Amino acid sequence: MRTLTVAQCAELLQTTEYSVLTMIHRGELNASNINTKRNAQRPRWRVLETDLASLLMRTRFQSPVMAQKPKKANRKSTKDYFGGDK
Repeated sequence: MRTLTVAQCAELLQTTEYSVLTMIHRGELNASNINTKRNAQRPRWRVLETDLASLLMRTRFQSPVMAQKPKKANRKSTKDYFGGDK
């Protein structure tokens, strides 16, 4: 199995490295930290090619209704508790 770096994933997805890291932290993209040092301050993420392919299948073939963000409820900005005119 071939592993990819965050930069390689970003290039394949045509996005930024920051976006790929966000997907990893959200759990949308499976990745492994290969940094073995105990006091390491930065993780070294590697993504399996199959995990990237499954992400592409989930996101590319998602129905348009499911891909949309939920709409916020249309609410008045203030409530009139006393029933008077403004």
